[in-house]
Amino acid sequence: MSDFAAYANSFQTVINLSLGRISALLEMAGNPQDRCRCVHVGGTNGKGSVCAFLEAMLMASGLKVGKYTSPNLVRVNERICVNAVPIPDDRLVPLLEETGRRCAEVKRRLGEMPSQFEVWTAAAFEYLADEGCDIVLLEVGMGGEFDATNVIKSNAAAVLTRIDLDHCAYLGKTVEEIARTKCGIIKSGCPTVTVEQLPEVNAVIAEKAAEKGSPLTVASAPAPMGFSDIYEYILYGDRRLKCGLGGPHQLENAALAIATAKALGLDDVSICKGIEAARHPARLEPLAPGLLFDGAHNPNGVSALAAALERYFPGQRRTVIFACMRDKDVLPSLRMLDGPGRGFIFTEVAGNPRSMKADELCSLALSAGIRGQAAPDLTAAVKLASKKGLPAVICGSLYLYETADQAVREWKM
Repeated sequence: MSDFAAYANSFQTVINLSLGRISALLEMAGNPQDRCRCVHVGGTNGKGSVCAFLEAMLMASGLKVGKYTSPNLVRVNERICVNAVPIPDDRLVPLLEETGRRCAEVKRRLGEMPSQFEVWTAAAFEYLADEGCDIVLLEVGMGGEFDATNVIKSNAAAVLTRIDLDHCAYLGKTVEEIARTKCGIIKSGCPTVTVEQLPEVNAVIAEKAAEKGSPLTVASAPAPMGFSDIYEYILYGDRRLKCGLGGPHQLENAALAIATAKALGLDDVSICKGIEAARHPARLEPLAPGLLFDGAHNPNGVSALAAALERYFPGQRRTVIFACMRDKDVLPSLRMLDGPGRGFIFTEVAGNPRSMKADELCSLALSAGIRGQAAPDLTAAVKLASKKGLPAVICGSLYLYETADQAVREWKM
């Protein structure tokens, strides 16, 4: 692997949020982003799920759908998809090589190397534009206003999922400050779609949409219509549909996707098919009988996970396998997952310098009165959890998913 390929595929690091480097990089490529009709999806939680619902709806309508999301779960190719098929290696490798040459020129001009996320964003725009996608689902990496994806001049719609405290060191200390940053994806005259959330957040979104002359739609989650296993039913018109994604929080994500689909002019048949056909790994995903994986990694996401577990497995004893990044305020999440009959196993993401060490997590949790055991990696953690004979949920970081298949081999329930 070349030095640049190793750089592009290493764990994401965060540097100055700005559009200078990505703009220069894309200019050298002929500004492919200007050939993409994008649905820009920002927010704190639910971005990937909303993209999954929209992808299924748009594909059901017969459109060629590009999608750019992050991080990947197992292979980096997953970040860039056309009709749910990841970019093949024979297209990705030369694309990254050419992007690498352009990055060297950007560094020469600006004195800074583009970040990994900027590399992938440039590659995504070029590939999806060349593929002639009818529409591109573009997921914000961090924030909004100065996120690399916000180099686009307009969009088919700006979608804002639930906004909460996250990446506070970069985006702001209050939900209002974070909301203002995330509202940077709202474009003049283009529709904005969001959900009912904190009043102060909704106020910021309404203010920013008005400033841009953007028609604003605020969707409300439908009432629950029962569930099967971990999948909720939703009433759409006179049809009772089973959500393709698990968890009660997906009702809100489905409602947001429906409102966006309507803003894009999709028909009811495509919307209904998409609700049922949507797939999104690592979000309340059953890996094996009694073993779930959920990518919840901040208080809002963990709150949704905790509510789902209580709805589908009320009062049951369980084991929580948890890892997180060092930049996370982890105690609020651990407190939500704690309770009678809960046992914790703390682990870490192998090879990720941002990952908090298992022993550190144990000590931090103990300071809040939460006791747990340490395991050096996910495989060891799952093996330890298996000996307890209880259902288990893996959560805290999406990066854990990369070794989930290997870990499942140790699970016996």
